[in-house]
Amino acid sequence: MTPFQKTEFALMLILAFSIPFYWYVAQILEIALVTCAILKIIVHQKFQFNSTQLRWKWAYIIFMLTWLATLCGMIYTQDAKEGWMAVIKKLGFFFFPLVFLLSDMSYLTKDRIRAVFCSMTTGILVFFLTNIIWAAIDVIFNGYDTSRFFDKELMKLYYVHHSYMSMYATLALAFCYVELFNQRKVRASYIIAAVMLAVFIILCNSRAGIVILLIEIIILLAWTLFSKKETKAGIVTCAIILAAAGGTIKLLPESISRITETMKIITSKNTNDRRLVQFIGYKQVLKENWLFGVGTGDKYDEIVKSYESYRNKLVSSIAPVQGVDRQTFEHNRDILLQEIMTFTRQPDDENWHVPNDFTKNYIMTDAERRCCTPESVSRIYVNYIYISDAITNTLNSHNQYFETIISLGVIGLVLLLGYFIVPIFIMIKNKRFSIIYLIFILIISFNAFFEAIFERQCGIIFFNFFNMLLLNCLLTGINSSAKATENKKLGVSV
Repeated sequence: MTPFQKTEFALMLILAFSIPFYWYVAQILEIALVTCAILKIIVHQKFQFNSTQLRWKWAYIIFMLTWLATLCGMIYTQDAKEGWMAVIKKLGFFFFPLVFLLSDMSYLTKDRIRAVFCSMTTGILVFFLTNIIWAAIDVIFNGYDTSRFFDKELMKLYYVHHSYMSMYATLALAFCYVELFNQRKVRASYIIAAVMLAVFIILCNSRAGIVILLIEIIILLAWTLFSKKETKAGIVTCAIILAAAGGTIKLLPESISRITETMKIITSKNTNDRRLVQFIGYKQVLKENWLFGVGTGDKYDEIVKSYESYRNKLVSSIAPVQGVDRQTFEHNRDILLQEIMTFTRQPDDENWHVPNDFTKNYIMTDAERRCCTPESVSRIYVNYIYISDAITNTLNSHNQYFETIISLGVIGLVLLLGYFIVPIFIMIKNKRFSIIYLIFILIISFNAFFEAIFERQCGIIFFNFFNMLLLNCLLTGINSSAKATENKKLGVSV
């Protein structure tokens, strides 16, 4: 490789390793990668571009259009400051496709791209081992209970949201599994890595992550049986991974506490799902702005206004007891609502407590004392708690599809869906299949239902970097069944 190619490749390796740790470091590396690519195009390539990459320029441009749509959303936004912050934050949607389109990537052989994925996997495992050792020391020597393994403050250097860590780990697990059938001499190391990643996903305590893990294992097993024809090896490997995950759940039942809590919420009369309440709160924004959205910078302002409108409806549904004048009732009602918020939240706790029977009985007793009918208060107090929390913390929709519609309307949603449709279309058109790319699309598209993953750098950089890397492999003709030839220098066994 030339010095520019070596530098560019080194930056990719470091970027892949750093993504699980700290988005700010990854962002600096993104800028360094873009700078290196520009210098490489000018000095080394002398503005000569890879013809294979240019032939598929429409695919790269589709991914760039998201950032351009975000930029166009500034035309009709009112909050220019917030809007420009969003435009800058999402530059990764423009930079990464541009780099992988114009910088000649013909030096990225199968083994070099495998090295990038190994670097990512190593970073995740280092992060995991640091956490697990730290937690074990606290449990054994410092008197903590096993819940310490799930403490978000455990990683004191930097906290990464569990949903994003589970996304990283599920992609790395897919890579390790596929490598089992490509690198037979080092099978043991990949099996150990896959088992550790499965345990990590369980310990991340992400509901979406656990569901994706199970779906991923089914897909990988089917791929092994029907594509690789490795029946015994596939079944044994998947059984080992599932056993490790199941053993973690057995030994540390807190690992699925969020799933069990969700089930309790669904089946309980006194609770509701926090995100469902948020959806009820902001659905009016979706109805009124579904075509073009509210603009790049006005999203949060409009969502909060919709939250407040919904909260006002809840408050207005509280009925007074008979014989109380309006002024006295409204005064007492406001005091009741303040007491509800105080009672259901501890001073040093970030989250509202999930209402239970004890909470309900206290609030119903207080409602009678405050001249409000308990029945009317019972119907709304849970939603009132959650929507007030959403207003106080300016919570987003926790759904990337809704987030995109609110900002950019149907046009933005079509572009978002294009992220998942374009790679599948290319696979069908070129009769090439990439199991890792397919799982990557599944990870992103599924998690987008529960997280606004493109509103944070830890999601933006992760998606754009690995999406462009996998797309580049797919477009250049090397897939899991193809052998490297002189005419096919690009690719990875995926």
